[in-house]
Amino acid sequence: MTLNSAYLKRIGVRIALNVLTLIIIISISFAIMKSAPGKPFETERSPSPQVLEELHRKYDFTYVQYLEGILFHFDFRYSYSHRNSTVLEIISEALPVSMELGLYALVLAIAAGLCWGLLSALYRGRWFESFIMALAMIGIAIPNFVLGSLLQLIFSLKLRATPVAGWSDIESKILPVIALSLTYIAYITRIGRGSFLENLNKDYIRTARAKGLPETRILWKHLLRNSILPVINYLAPATASILTGTIVVEKIFNIPGMGRYFIESVFQRDFPLALGVIIVYSLFLLFLNLLADIILTFVDPRIRLQ
Repeated sequence: MTLNSAYLKRIGVRIALNVLTLIIIISISFAIMKSAPGKPFETERSPSPQVLEELHRKYDFTYVQYLEGILFHFDFRYSYSHRNSTVLEIISEALPVSMELGLYALVLAIAAGLCWGLLSALYRGRWFESFIMALAMIGIAIPNFVLGSLLQLIFSLKLRATPVAGWSDIESKILPVIALSLTYIAYITRIGRGSFLENLNKDYIRTARAKGLPETRILWKHLLRNSILPVINYLAPATASILTGTIVVEKIFNIPGMGRYFIESVFQRDFPLALGVIIVYSLFLLFLNLLADIILTFVDPRIRLQ
């Protein structure tokens, strides 16, 4: 399969727009951070004017300096609250933890969401469909902080089956993964169910059944491929959100990921660290949206002809 020149040009335009979008995000975030009340070096015991001058000389920067450092040198500057540590060093330690948590939650969300969506479509009009959709509604309605606290109360404090918090062995990772993935499972279930129902009565499914093809082959090779497109569209922003970590889940379970550092940076007025986390999240979101567009091209040949 070859991609036509028009589609390659479209990808190039998308990349250019993503760069422009990133510059706009950096600009708005920088303006908000700089306009926030309070100064990062002002505490109850403020340092001497000489020390303040030295701190500002080392840590302060203008918008042009920051934008140039990000775009051309990938330099996120030094953290205010973690002295002598660059923002890139801090993110390099926290990002793998958030990505590990997010990867487990993403795999669980896709597997469970697609299975539940397919089952609810196959058992349409029966009690099993109502049961699955009721669970999906509960998963969407319950906030992460409520779900995380309930999981800790039941499985950690009452049953003592898992640790209350932390991120070390397998047992400590079960509850955070479930708490993070449940909302995404619910959304994928609802999106998948609607797409599966739409395609179940299409002519190509009836033709495949008329040919005597096994039902499992029809479902997984024909139905799944044509029904997964709306799920892929949803997964682009959802994956960026999952992989970069959810602030509430990481805070509740005391996980040393991006979310914890972002909260600390806001309370401690650590502008470079907060900006760094925002930029990393934005990069993931822009990249995954572009990747979803490319994947859709391979899954649905009709897109290549547009």
